[in-house]
Amino acid sequence: MTAVPTPSTCAEGHCITCSDEGIEMEVVATAGHVAHCLDPDGAAAEVDVALVDAVAPGDTVLVHAGVAIAKLEAIA
Repeated sequence: MTAVPTPSTCAEGHCITCSDEGIEMEVVATAGHVAHCLDPDGAAAEVDVALVDAVAPGDTVLVHAGVAIAKLEAIA
């Protein structure tokens, strides 16, 4: 039986399963289901974008464990 995470067992800002966190990244280029992205510090990463709607350079995605889990919309 798996224990249900509670606020006291979760590290703030980290996934209880893999200790990874969701990071907003800017899409720089795309090639199929892979996007070349930059994190807020300018570090580059290849991100699997198969789970989100089509992305284009300039879009922002929320990335967890190397996979885009959401395409973020700009707030006007």
